[in-house]
Amino acid sequence: MEIYLVRHTKVAISRDICYGISDVELAESGNEDIQKVVTKLQGESFQKSFTSPLKRCKKLSNHLSKGAIVDNALVEMDFGDWELQRWDAIDKNVLDTWMNDFVNETPPNGECYMDFTMKSVFFFDELVKGLKSDDKVLLTTHSGVIRSIICHVLNLSLTHSFNFEIDYGSVSKIEVIDGWYKVKYLNH
Repeated sequence: MEIYLVRHTKVAISRDICYGISDVELAESGNEDIQKVVTKLQGESFQKSFTSPLKRCKKLSNHLSKGAIVDNALVEMDFGDWELQRWDAIDKNVLDTWMNDFVNETPPNGECYMDFTMKSVFFFDELVKGLKSDDKVLLTTHSGVIRSIICHVLNLSLTHSFNFEIDYGSVSKIEVIDGWYKVKYLNH
């Protein structure tokens, strides 16, 4: 089976703003960016398609497949009180504590990366159990979800999840053969 992990395209918010679960708009280049992703997946057909409920994913998903199933397990991490705040406006001591152990520390009124990952990985494992060997599946989601799944299939510690890039509009592909995972490509 083949599982394609697609990150949404660029958003209309600057990189110095913390956003996760916030339902932000796509950048002005959204339609052009979407077409680039469509071109990357041209010729592929999917037996199943799933998407995050956030509009930045749903809009892309609508261009990639018909009838994608919306699943909350594919939503980005909840940064709680930090959502839509400038990173440099967040209390430095609190932010430093989180950054020193982002896997286990929780942003105020948000979720910790470990809990977030467990949700994403549970979804992925259940999905794989229900697929046939020749199925192709599309997941339109966020960088946090993709990082979590990649760490899971490669058996990497979550502390390494920021050692690889997941660009806007990128496609990553995982093959599953006889229960073995192989990352065919990352961040294409």
